[in-house]
Amino acid sequence: MKVLELRSISKEEGWIYYLNKYQATADLEILGHTMSIPLSFSVEINPLGMRTVEIDDLPSNLDYPVVPIKKSLSEFITKMSIDGTLP
Repeated sequence: MKVLELRSISKEEGWIYYLNKYQATADLEILGHTMSIPLSFSVEINPLGMRTVEIDDLPSNLDYPVVPIKKSLSEFITKMSIDGTLP
């Protein structure tokens, strides 16, 4: 299982400056097949600068365990957030 990229990332406007909500399309490679799934997630930055990524429920038509997908997506999103590539 591998996260290839996040496409069509849009940031939802909010009033809390340390909590950013996003919607995107994730391209995943699962068991040699590439699939795209809609995704909504939030990135919260605490006062010490630590980032917490929360991923909303994934589509129910996935033929792969959800925990490894969420873990890989969370790591990928955290890296993007640190690199500054999220809008």
